[in-house]
Amino acid sequence: MTTTGSARVPSGLLWTLALVGALAAPTAAASGPLDPTSFRPASQRTPASLSLKLDAGKGSAVEPEVGAPTWLRLNLALTATWRRYCARPGVDGCGAFERLPEDEQVGDTSDFSSSQPYLGLALELELLPLARSDSSVLRGLGLQLGAQRGFSSSDVTLTGDGGQTPVREVTATDTAFTAQALYRFYFRFGTTRPQQGYVGARAGLQTRAFDVEEAVDNPLSGTHRVFPSVALDLSVPLFSSVRLDASVGLLLSPKPGRSPEADGGRRALEISDFGTSVSSFGWSSELGVSGDVWGPFGYDVAFRLAHFRDQFSGAGTLTGWSEGGVAEETYSSLHVGLTAVY
Repeated sequence: MTTTGSARVPSGLLWTLALVGALAAPTAAASGPLDPTSFRPASQRTPASLSLKLDAGKGSAVEPEVGAPTWLRLNLALTATWRRYCARPGVDGCGAFERLPEDEQVGDTSDFSSSQPYLGLALELELLPLARSDSSVLRGLGLQLGAQRGFSSSDVTLTGDGGQTPVREVTATDTAFTAQALYRFYFRFGTTRPQQGYVGARAGLQTRAFDVEEAVDNPLSGTHRVFPSVALDLSVPLFSSVRLDASVGLLLSPKPGRSPEADGGRRALEISDFGTSVSSFGWSSELGVSGDVWGPFGYDVAFRLAHFRDQFSGAGTLTGWSEGGVAEETYSSLHVGLTAVY
């Protein structure tokens, strides 16, 4: 007879074995699978790879902020300029003369308007030699140089007691130069990707010369001005590739005809026709957008205004200018340019 036996394991021993297995499992997982040939954990046989991401303070290359100061900025632009000029005797503004009763509107008056824009080129250079300086105070110091020249034809009329002369087309050139010291204070704008804008100031010298062809029947001699100027600038980033640029300036004593000996006395007519002396004042403004296109290259589109007002006193050589008068001159320019920075 065959007897079948069974063994009973005490319940206390089962609890002990379960506890030992639970404690051993994390240790086995940490040590990794065993190599069947060497009976050593695989993690001890193969070196582990380590990847570190260094921050800016530990030497990694960090992408510069959009709009950060650069050493050099070059702007080559196509320009279209419109000029308006008026001269009225015995008043302090061209509009005031038009409001006089018709029988009091006596004397020679001049009106000049650009029938076509003066097309030309403008070149501007900005230098900030301390742009990469650690000092936030010094990095905004710099210099701005600029030159502009345009060519076109204009319609000229002269109105006097004898009536109005026929409209005459004359060829003219518009030339401007700028040399100014500048300072900018940069500020951060935005949180997703930091961008930089700035507020700044400029001061220096400017010139503006409007030359018309020399002819016997040409009633105008043009204007030539050399004057100091100051301006305030603002540049605010709107998007990563679009910035809003604005500027306002004062043109200090921009008197016409500063060098009568330069062309045989022709420039002296800019004053003597209207009086014996002149005091002048002017202002300028600019509004535009700029941004990056690819690499160091970008774009710049701006509309600029420059207005001059000349108040004459004393007796001039033109009819009706016995007590001086006023002349007003306005330049409106559209600039579309390509920029390069370094």
